[in-house]
Amino acid sequence: MAVVVGDDGRLIATSNVLNSGLIPNLSPNIGALANVGTSVIDKPVTNEDGTITLPTIELASRDPGLDIGVMQKIYGTKYMPMFQFIEAQQTGTMTYDPSEDLNMTAEEMDKVREEFGEEFGVSPESALQAQMERASQKVAGAAGAAAGGAFGSALVGGATVENAAKAGFGAVNPLNFLNKNNVPQQAVQTGRSLIATGAGIDGATAANYGGRVMNRLNFGTEAGAANLKVTGYAAGADFITQVALGADPMDAAKDAGKTAVLSYLANAIIPGSGPIVGLLSKFF
Repeated sequence: MAVVVGDDGRLIATSNVLNSGLIPNLSPNIGALANVGTSVIDKPVTNEDGTITLPTIELASRDPGLDIGVMQKIYGTKYMPMFQFIEAQQTGTMTYDPSEDLNMTAEEMDKVREEFGEEFGVSPESALQAQMERASQKVAGAAGAAAGGAFGSALVGGATVENAAKAGFGAVNPLNFLNKNNVPQQAVQTGRSLIATGAGIDGATAANYGGRVMNRLNFGTEAGAANLKVTGYAAGADFITQVALGADPMDAAKDAGKTAVLSYLANAIIPGSGPIVGLLSKFF
């Protein structure tokens, strides 16, 4: 139902050109936009065989069915505040099979393998195996770094080499929680406390958090030297562990070096967070 209004604003004619009721409160239509759109689009349907039937859609223009000049009189009023000049119309349906995206023919897989081998000089299976081995080497290196870090912390805390070695072993010993109050662990905590206090060159503790962080980053302070020593032992153990498991020495050195830098910074910002950051760095 369209509405034509005269110059004085009075209703002078109606016509059923839009197949819609444009007069408010005209039941069952409510408001100017009731049933304006004529397009009805089917919803996707999942079939019993697992395929999905989807509607195919295209955009089409719509003619308001009003003579030139008439629409200008009513457009933007309560009788036609807006009009949908373009609408989506369904042109048909299509069937989508999700399994087609998950499966490849033997010929397609052989072609992918061949192209991969030509580009990288190694088969995809060998590359995947090498990647898995490298990942395990990195994770093992993180465990070695934890042991090395505990060893260094114990030395900083005044432990003997023997007790420091016990502390390093305890860092990766799953049963270590049964004996927390032993000498190696106390030495580790003492060493970590020395770093955490951020003691300066003169032995005084920095008065604020920023000052303590800077002291832990400064090699010339007691806390900075302790942080560097602990990080160095951790990096060394990381490197040795990876090489022992077959990693290329250059790759292991680069990986251990990256982990050491991140751990050093992490310990300076949040004392004790170095091992966690070091482990996370293995995955990036």
